[in-house]
Order: sequence, then C-alpha cells, then structure tokens
Amino acid sequence: MTGQERANSVSYRWVLPVLAAVAFIAPAQARAAIVGDTAVPYSATRIVTVDGKEYRGKVFAVPGKQRHDVDINGLALSLVLDIAGGAGVVAVPALHSYVDFPLPPLLAELDRRRLEGHAAGEERIAGLPAVKYRIEYTASDGSRGIGFIWLTRDNILLRIDGRIERPGHRPMTVTMRLDDLRLGPQDDELFDITNGLKELPYQALEMLLNLRLKAHRH
Repeated sequence: MTGQERANSVSYRWVLPVLAAVAFIAPAQARAAIVGDTAVPYSATRIVTVDGKEYRGKVFAVPGKQRHDVDINGLALSLVLDIAGGAGVVAVPALHSYVDFPLPPLLAELDRRRLEGHAAGEERIAGLPAVKYRIEYTASDGSRGIGFIWLTRDNILLRIDGRIERPGHRPMTVTMRLDDLRLGPQDDELFDITNGLKELPYQALEMLLNLRLKAHRH
C-alpha cells in the first residue's frame, strides 16, 4: 500500500461520521465544486448514522468550505474540508494538535452532470425543497457509493441514504440528515482551526482513535 493509499484509508476511519455522509458528491457544472459545496452559507445540526451508530454534531458551510464538529469514540474533533483544494484538516483540541488528510477519491470524482436523468422526485427536507437523486458510482480506487441523496438548488446536501463499499472492507450503511438548518453568514474564524496547534502525524491520531474505540467497547 502506498503512502497516498494509506492516507486515504486512514482518513475514512478517522472521520467516517463526516466523510461517509459526504461521499456521494460531485463537481458542479457552473464551477469546480462538489455537490454539497453550498452556494449559500448556512449552519445546521447534522445527524449521521454509520452501521447503526449515531453521531450528532454541527456543520458550518460557506461556498468552498465546510466545518464539521463531531465526537468520535469520546474524542471531540473539528474537521474542515477545503473543497477546492481537495484536502481536509482535523483539529483535536484536547491534544492541541491537528492532522492534514487528502479527500478520498469517492469524494472527488463524480461529475454532477451524471445526476442528470437520475432524479427520483422532489421532497421537502429541513424546511427546504430538494430533489432526490439516485447515485451509483465507482471511484478510481475501487470504492463505491450507492444510494440516494437529496439536494437543494443551492447545492445544500440535506439527506443521504445509502452505503459505501471499499475493496477489502465490509460495506458500510450510511444515513445523514440536516436539522435546525439556518441560512446566513458564517464567521471566517470558524474555518481556521489550526491556529496555535501543532501538526500531528496521521498514524498517531489513528492509534489514539483505535484506543478510544477499544475503551468504549469494554
């Protein structure tokens, strides 16, 4: 396994409650942006379920960037996605540290034009009208996203219901929904989460999260 492949694999495990629920995404037609790269700023509560385990947190979004705050195995994390740059950063306040990671291919390859002809109706989600789309896409690393997504005309990703398949791993069932969604400007400082923190190797964070997971199982 190459360093890039290992980093991609690790990033799935670190921030699964975040990445799993934005894994059915696509560059928009009008500009180089993924589905879920909102055209309007907002904040919301975000509820993600991965294989039956629920993770509840906050999301703050502006065009080009997203911040997700979530607790994973008892460890509070803040994660910022630099959508245009194809990368992300996880801040671990308890350790005064942060980790950079690449977005996995499933998060970066599906062109939104592929959604044309796959609309499965319209619904109202979190108080906003949305189009439901069927997704079935295999990325260059063999990972595959299958299911449905609900999008507003401003590319707000309101809901996901599907699964993620990766070679050598069992499929993951994933759902996501936004609640208490509020449109409006977001403070720029929300997306600067590394100030005053030290960079941590991704192997160290992987080890810490694995230890937390074992502790929670006992």
